Amino acid sequence: MAALRKLAGQTALYGVSSIVGRLLNYLLVPLHTRVFSTQEFGAITELYAYVAFLLVLLTYGMETAFFRFGGAAVSETERKQIFSTSFISILCSTLLFWLLVFTQVQSIAEALNYAQNPDYIVYFAAIVGLDVLSTVPFARLRLLNKAFTFVMVNLGSIGLYIALNIFFLMYCPVAFEDESLPGHGWISSFYRSEFGIGYVFVANLISSGFKFALLTPWMKEIFFGFHRKLAARLYAYAWPLLLLSLAGIINEIFSRAYFVQLSPLAEEEARAELGIFGACYKVAMLLTIGIQAYRFAAEPYVFSLKSDESAKTQASVMKYFSIAASLLMLALLCFLDIAMLLVGEAMREGASVVPILLLAYFCFGVVFNLSFWYKLNDKTIYGALIAIVGAALTIGLNVWLIPLYSYVGSAWATLLAYASMMLLSYYLGQKHHPISYPLREISLYVGLAAALYGLHYFLSLPEPFHYASGAVVVVSYVSIVMLRESKKIKPSS
Repeated sequence: MAALRKLAGQTALYGVSSIVGRLLNYLLVPLHTRVFSTQEFGAITELYAYVAFLLVLLTYGMETAFFRFGGAAVSETERKQIFSTSFISILCSTLLFWLLVFTQVQSIAEALNYAQNPDYIVYFAAIVGLDVLSTVPFARLRLLNKAFTFVMVNLGSIGLYIALNIFFLMYCPVAFEDESLPGHGWISSFYRSEFGIGYVFVANLISSGFKFALLTPWMKEIFFGFHRKLAARLYAYAWPLLLLSLAGIINEIFSRAYFVQLSPLAEEEARAELGIFGACYKVAMLLTIGIQAYRFAAEPYVFSLKSDESAKTQASVMKYFSIAASLLMLALLCFLDIAMLLVGEAMREGASVVPILLLAYFCFGVVFNLSFWYKLNDKTIYGALIAIVGAALTIGLNVWLIPLYSYVGSAWATLLAYASMMLLSYYLGQKHHPISYPLREISLYVGLAAALYGLHYFLSLPEPFHYASGAVVVVSYVSIVMLRESKKIKPSS
């Protein structure tokens, strides 16, 4: 239990950055879904899907490889050499990426149907490059347990991004028209209302540059040079992770990146549907806030465990993860109409897909928990296999279902892909590195959450009793879990 309490503490620290940061970012969801049309929000959704893919491609598993080989078992000098080798590798590949993009901007813009806005491609290439260059320094902070610095840098960048969005999208339009407001002359010299969603991208670029600047003190070990033997070890470990991550990001973004192309609707109508789907994704991703916070702490922590305590800890963590994720899902489903107020009224018609996406993200969280066996045993090829199967299902199911059922079909494709990955991960894990997960207890708690929500749903009480029913259901779940687990989580004397 001491190990679990330490992990919980680290999760809480990283959770400050992840949860507060995500919540702050969610302040922009009501703004963006009200300021922009469904078509414009669809464009934002589509372009950020490409960004997610590029971030995975250009980091090519180096973050996890750095954790694997830069842990407590190596000397400080070796750790610095591993950092410098990882960072120089990513720096070189990022510079090559910038060279390729900046010399082919117009061609790329035309290929993505943004021929009228090639500047979007420039902004996004710069954003992606700066964020990629920040990954290994961020990983170093996590490995050194510099959680406070991690939190401050992350929140500082997010805070600046939000402030710039508010400035560009709320203050500038008013100040442009009203000469009495501070900054009118300066704002009128650059502000153009027709630039629209471009201001979101400019805000992101500035905040990414700010984050990179804050991390520069943690990049000084770059002077330890590039070591080819170390690089060979890192690449050998990381390349299956790249396949895994690419396949994983395909699962995550394929439907949004190719929705317009797969939809039988005209381009503008399809992009409007994508805007609705993207807004619903934002609501469902509230569940991933906790998963992300847990991931930041769990990955370096589990790598630091001794082999004799690792399996037992992983089994316990899986149970408590399932409890926490079930509670979050239950709360979101019971108060879904309130959660949907995050997005503009035009986007709320897609609320029916949120429960499907929540289940998909739950399966995704379980897949992450099941991934430690192949990462710890340097068998990342199995992770790549699992993700490739998921990616194949994602592509096939989206190609089949989007033309038939639009974004509802895409939501089901996401769930089926993640559920399949979860089952395959468990099967391969038990075959090659068995861990005695408490499946009976996990099933009990997940089933309890489902039963309580089913009761709340079928009662369908009118307001305000509907909210009272939801509160009773959530409190009942917490109470039952605490009663069952109270003896197990007592501190050891």
